[in-house]
Amino acid sequence: MTYKKLTCGFLIALGAFVALNFGVWKCCTERLLTDSDGPGGDLARTGYLVGAKLPRRATVDLPRRHLEFKEYQGQKIDVLTIGDSFSNGGGGGRNNYYQDYLASLHNLTVLNLGMFEQRKGPLATLIVLLNSGYLDRLAPKAVILQTVGRIAVERFGQPLSFDETWSAEAVGQQLQKPVYVPTALPPVRFINTGNMKYLYYSMRYLVQDSPTRQVLVKKLSQPFFTVQLSDRLLFWHDDIDNLARQTPEAMLLLNENLNRMADLLARKGIQLYFMPAVDKYDLYSEYLVNNPYPPNRFFERMRSLPKRYRFIDTKAILAEGLRQGEKDLYYPDDTHWSWKASERIFKQVRFE
Repeated sequence: MTYKKLTCGFLIALGAFVALNFGVWKCCTERLLTDSDGPGGDLARTGYLVGAKLPRRATVDLPRRHLEFKEYQGQKIDVLTIGDSFSNGGGGGRNNYYQDYLASLHNLTVLNLGMFEQRKGPLATLIVLLNSGYLDRLAPKAVILQTVGRIAVERFGQPLSFDETWSAEAVGQQLQKPVYVPTALPPVRFINTGNMKYLYYSMRYLVQDSPTRQVLVKKLSQPFFTVQLSDRLLFWHDDIDNLARQTPEAMLLLNENLNRMADLLARKGIQLYFMPAVDKYDLYSEYLVNNPYPPNRFFERMRSLPKRYRFIDTKAILAEGLRQGEKDLYYPDDTHWSWKASERIFKQVRFE
């Protein structure tokens, strides 16, 4: 009799365990951990917040497209772009390349190149292109160097060797490499550790805003997103951690490096543009309720520095959109901006 009770108890417990996992999976975690209803962003998945996910499919409805290097066949280039995931379609969704708005709105031929080394950033890549003679082959009228704001100082505010060069063969081989390959989500069965994590974090969200170390979740004073959690801001903790890098010395060196590059390009008749993508925290911080974090002053400091390059102030442009009540300028579940931000930015930036 005892054996039968144990067996019966085990089967009931097993059934309850399977039923619980299946219920959590179908109601919540299948949407987060797979692309069953469309791809979403890392922030919602890492923070286990189903209500922040904004599914999106890649679509293009603009009249002109930019070129990737594999498509380049010696055409005349108006603008060359070099940057990180913001420049390489990392946000996904509709018109995920800002370069397509640049091409369409200004009737320009735009070529996008990837960074040669992630650690050194886009300016180091441009130095190699310049010194190797490869930039002369492309002969753009303008170059846009783009970086995510939180690591702008790390990439541009460090001592750089302006003499670095590679052979033409090495540059050519690097340019043939894929610029950006999105990481595919691993296959997940309905019984998985994510189900328990979801339940665990759901309970913790009842008593605190941000139970995970990586993803911070804060309440906004008004809804800025078109999802269930429309008045919640999700952003990486790195947005806060990297504020300490913005020392006066580093900002001056960043500006000096850009001015030096602008002078080198000007000798070849090329205009340099610098476009830091405003951090999500930085853009929305004035709308956070009881914000416990220090302000990000990167753009305010940049505005006061003497420049011989063109500065694309993405914070000022997009902040005006927020004041007008624009929603989903950034994806609610991602660290990237949406097509709405790309369109707004390149309607205002002029290329002469």
